[in-house]
Amino acid sequence: AISEQMTASSQEIAASMEQAVAISEETSATAQEVSASTEQQLASLEEVSASSVELSRTAQELNGAISRFRV
Repeated sequence: AISEQMTASSQEIAASMEQAVAISEETSATAQEVSASTEQQLASLEEVSASSVELSRTAQELNGAISRFRV
């Protein structure tokens, strides 16, 4: 009877540990997805920033060109 209880307890502990491992693996996978998404967003923001700088330069050039035609 005690041996059976110990075996049952050991099986419960093993099942709990397997569940904890599965949860840890899932959490790790989710963290990797979040990290990849964050890197992608950062790259997009850098592109937007570069485009904003270029747009500002173009606007300054256009303002300079337009000012030549003002009377």
